[in-house]
Amino acid sequence: MVRTEYLPGPATAVGGGRDGGRAALVTGLALIYTLWGSTYLGNRVALESLPPMVMTAGRFLLAAVVLLLLSRLRRNPARLVPGRAEFAGVAVTGILLIGAGSTLLAVGQQYIDSGLASLVVAAVPLWVLGLRIGSGERPAALVLVGVLGGVAGLAVLLVAPGTGIHLAGTLTVLLGSGIWAVGSWLSQRLAQPADPMVGIAWQMLVGGLAVALVAVLSGELGRLRPAEVTGRSWLAWGYLLVVGTVVGYSVYAWLLRNAPLQLVATYAYVNPVVAVGLGMMVLDERLTGRQALAGVFVLASVALVVAVERPRPRSPSSPPPPAAPT
Repeated sequence: MVRTEYLPGPATAVGGGRDGGRAALVTGLALIYTLWGSTYLGNRVALESLPPMVMTAGRFLLAAVVLLLLSRLRRNPARLVPGRAEFAGVAVTGILLIGAGSTLLAVGQQYIDSGLASLVVAAVPLWVLGLRIGSGERPAALVLVGVLGGVAGLAVLLVAPGTGIHLAGTLTVLLGSGIWAVGSWLSQRLAQPADPMVGIAWQMLVGGLAVALVAVLSGELGRLRPAEVTGRSWLAWGYLLVVGTVVGYSVYAWLLRNAPLQLVATYAYVNPVVAVGLGMMVLDERLTGRQALAGVFVLASVALVVAVERPRPRSPSSPPPPAAPT
């Protein structure tokens, strides 16, 4: 089902003189730029003694409960339960964004540094652009140059000999970023609850339950030894719960409803700067010269794509972009 409303993006807000809307947009972007950059470090530290799927399921399920309780305090309880179409929307996006995207990132980060993981995830805007092209949009020539540059950067990172990286872990993170892009793209096209907080909570609940089910079936839950989890990992998990999940994910979902997806995706080339810096300062991580060169290719390509691809403003009553063919 395609949503029948599309909230105005930043160009519309600015053009309409709504300074409050512009300030909220800038604040939201600044939060995901910085806070999500730090979550790569949080993941890496939590994974020192916590299994990836148990860690991911736990924080999203707890965050879902928190958000539903907050929603319950401020509105009619009957509105906390989405309709059939809305539930289908949150189920699909929750499974893609959390059940697959966030989980694959955690699984992959068991084997690669936080800075390297952030550089791989920086390809998200390129995935998004591919989805837009698949839906019938025709990008400018410079955008295609940016995509080719990003692909070249990833090729240097993944294929060239002597990179010294864990290939399976890196590919896992890359796959997770692709699925995350699909979930983000669909979130603007599928029916969602009118209340953003309710929609976010149900996405977390469905996605968290999906991860928990896989953790049980794979035997990962049975391998958890709470007594062996370090205080350092618990602190990192708590940070991920509050900063990365309740705050960061909520802001991201709000941005998806209020800004063009290509603009929202710019977080992917700011996060690596934060992640690499924190990894070097806290965990003494280092990027090789080849990895740094590949990172420059990817980040420059994403910056070019975002600079050239400026989605046209839409009125509040106009429909969203067409959904991809099924």
